[in-house]
Amino acid sequence: MAVSPLEAALIETWSLFAVGSIFIMLRVFSRLRMVGISGFCADDYMVFFAWACYAVMTVAAHIVAGTGDTSYLTPEQLRSMTPEQVVLRQNGTKWFMVGWYTYVGLIWTLKLNMLFFYRRVVSVVWVNKFLVPTMVFVGGSGVSIWILFALGCRPFDKLWQVYPHPGPYCTPQSPAFLITVLTLNLLTDTCIILIPIPIILPLRISWPRKLGLVILFCAGIFIMTAAILRVCFVLKLKQGETAAIWSCREDVVAVIIGQATMIRPLFTRRFWTNKPTGSSAYASNQPSNGNESHELSRSGNPSSKASWLRLRPVKDQYDVSVLRTKANESEEEIVGNGQKIGFVQNPPSPTSDQSDYKLARGITIKREIGISREDGKHEYQQNWKAV
Repeated sequence: MAVSPLEAALIETWSLFAVGSIFIMLRVFSRLRMVGISGFCADDYMVFFAWACYAVMTVAAHIVAGTGDTSYLTPEQLRSMTPEQVVLRQNGTKWFMVGWYTYVGLIWTLKLNMLFFYRRVVSVVWVNKFLVPTMVFVGGSGVSIWILFALGCRPFDKLWQVYPHPGPYCTPQSPAFLITVLTLNLLTDTCIILIPIPIILPLRISWPRKLGLVILFCAGIFIMTAAILRVCFVLKLKQGETAAIWSCREDVVAVIIGQATMIRPLFTRRFWTNKPTGSSAYASNQPSNGNESHELSRSGNPSSKASWLRLRPVKDQYDVSVLRTKANESEEEIVGNGQKIGFVQNPPSPTSDQSDYKLARGITIKREIGISREDGKHEYQQNWKAV
């Protein structure tokens, strides 16, 4: 039995939504196991709003695909429409505007999600200086688009007016909407793509891994291409159905890119073999590459529900698992005119033994060792701090 173009489009739409939802659920599972609810950061909470927008937008796309909207109606179509068809088109236009609002909510939330992630893992001072202005620009541009949707056609209900035709700028596929969204979409994506490049290139990792990171973060180019194609299909070719499919493809790629860094630990042995508690619980005979930091074990049953939910704050073990800076995830602090440079990896432990090593140029390195014993297993923690 042959599948109609409408059915094929709906199947692809819901399939893409299922794939995006799976990635979001994997991200939530990964973060719950690693840090618990108490360890959630801003980007972890934002992903729930993004998924809600994604779900509503997919429902809106399904409805509009069956009803159509009031954009680009020819005079012949207007004369031949029955009252029932007019009502159907009007309802489709209302859902089209719901889709517009939720589309911007999804895409711009994912942009902010990525920027919050950058802010959490990037420790290069000069890069950090660009993050806050970029976040303000991205957030402000998203809100400005919502305002444009609300004020671009007044009164608002003219957007689904059929008789008399309100003109091209009072339709859901108004050029003012399309071009503004496209312009701000491209500008914000360019800023987000450029931020990690100076961090990835100097990393001391193999070139295949470095290339993989570049491809991951530069996959936003596909999102930009899909956004351009969507506008071309609507404004130049008047193919709104094809534009809708490219919009769904853009959305799922944006979701995958936004969650890829957070689900990466799922593909490591350490994620599945460690206790799902607030500690790393590494035994003293476990090898370490010197670039990892692990917390000492906390008491309690690691398999209990409370330890999975983790209502107390827990150190995020993977918050620097992808973007490793040249200073080994250290925070650079410059005091005065180059008088003192400090690198701090972990906060000192009140029970740890400290031994100081004084180096030239007034730099002192403190080595802190904390030892605890639980269930007959020796565990350790080594923190290096130059002050």
